[in-house]
Amino acid sequence: MVIMLRGVSYRALTIVFGLYVFCALFMLTPCTGSDLNQASKSWRDSKISTTKQERSLEHQEQYLKRAVNDKTTKRKATAARPMKQMIAKKQMKHVEADDQAEHPVGDDDVDNDPVDETQRPLPTKFDLATFPPASQVVLENTIGAETLKQYISQKSHQAARDVAVGYILRQANTACRNNTVYSVVIKPKSKVAPSGDMHDYTSLARYFYRNPDTPNGLPYVRHDGKPNPEMDSVWDYRLLRKMFRDCYFMGQAYFWTGDERYAEKTVHRVKQWFLDPETRMNPNVKYGSWIFGESLGRAQGVLDMFKVYGMFEALKSIKDSKAMQAEPNLIPDLQTWFRAYMVWLDGSEEAHHEMKAHNNHGTYFTVQYLSILEFLGSNAEAKALAEEAKTVRVGPQIRKDGAQPYETARPISYYYSTFNLQGLMLLAMQAASHDVDLWHYSGQADAEAILKKMPKKEPKFEIGGTIEDAIRYVADYEVLKMARIASLVYGRDRWQKSIEDLTAKINEGGSGNGKREDED
Repeated sequence: MVIMLRGVSYRALTIVFGLYVFCALFMLTPCTGSDLNQASKSWRDSKISTTKQERSLEHQEQYLKRAVNDKTTKRKATAARPMKQMIAKKQMKHVEADDQAEHPVGDDDVDNDPVDETQRPLPTKFDLATFPPASQVVLENTIGAETLKQYISQKSHQAARDVAVGYILRQANTACRNNTVYSVVIKPKSKVAPSGDMHDYTSLARYFYRNPDTPNGLPYVRHDGKPNPEMDSVWDYRLLRKMFRDCYFMGQAYFWTGDERYAEKTVHRVKQWFLDPETRMNPNVKYGSWIFGESLGRAQGVLDMFKVYGMFEALKSIKDSKAMQAEPNLIPDLQTWFRAYMVWLDGSEEAHHEMKAHNNHGTYFTVQYLSILEFLGSNAEAKALAEEAKTVRVGPQIRKDGAQPYETARPISYYYSTFNLQGLMLLAMQAASHDVDLWHYSGQADAEAILKKMPKKEPKFEIGGTIEDAIRYVADYEVLKMARIASLVYGRDRWQKSIEDLTAKINEGGSGNGKREDED
């Protein structure tokens, strides 16, 4: 598979290679259990299953939808509001549990969702007989007809393909069966943003706690590295990430099976979150990472939107589906929403601060911004941003030995080093579609210019490391999936021994401690 994929285009990476890379980056989390500094062997420590209780809410949801949309009687709309809150509270018990870090981790591999036997079962494995011709054409145009034939027919590729596609289908089937309402308007009224508008996205600052020394708990105080459980009381963050994740897997499932149900549910999710008047989100995140007592959110809240790239990938995958053909205004309307969002980003002080960040926040700002530029068709701007990422994102953040000093300074340094590296890898994949190579870029050639741009108050360090150096640095702590991705990009011969060593270490039950010798 390595030989097959080396040197191919970005589109091939996001489809064949993307089976491994995007799935891994969506599911990857460097932490497990309560100690975020401990390296994980399994990478997925939270589970989700759409439960029987959630199924029992379907008739209530249907009533709610009718009541909310029925403008003819005030009585019905009034009656729907308390039911709306009741449904929301019950639904949130079954929404995917986030990990304790910046982004949610994946579902359990086992699909425990109860199946409605009256419906045709969803696909569970790759079937060449139903492999859509349009998808085959895409692959032929990116990796070549002969390579595609080998990928489909050769036994050496079949096992890896079947595992990858099977995993995608398990996640997509859970998402497709899930009838939870995903919307910013179902949060408790007590958690609405200072604007008073239910449609304003709201999330709470992760590391800020009530002040124990004041009667009203204000001002909140920061405890870096210790997530405040109170943030779970506002549901927008979890639902937004869940929506992006569900769309991504359903889009991939449609690509490999052509089953229209995945496309239909993806369209439903996108419309429900961004476009339907009753449930849509306003085009900003100005109350993201909000601290109680403040009038606005913080720059860090802009990070909440970065996984939008998964939704955009899904829309590419289902573009020829009947569901999309039935919604000719979906893409234009969604582009209108994101143009308004970009206006907010470009004029927001919080977003500007996030753009200037030298750590994972800056990395994911660029991932998000570049994704939106591509979706809007602004390819020249996207290429310029990808080129700029060499000296703004990769060069200043990776030390010559592969360490990421802006992340190792944090209390949970192992997590943040890995989290930022995931962002740099995503950015490298995006840049490749614009013929910009971030995978092999080293800041050494531009060291003088890069050092001048770095904050004067922060200590300088010896730059010059590549993304591969950073992967190898954290791979000492069992980042097996990253090592496998590295072998696809840089060649198996360079990474085979590391993969074997990490596999053996995991099989022996070893665990990294997430702490380098040069960290305090």
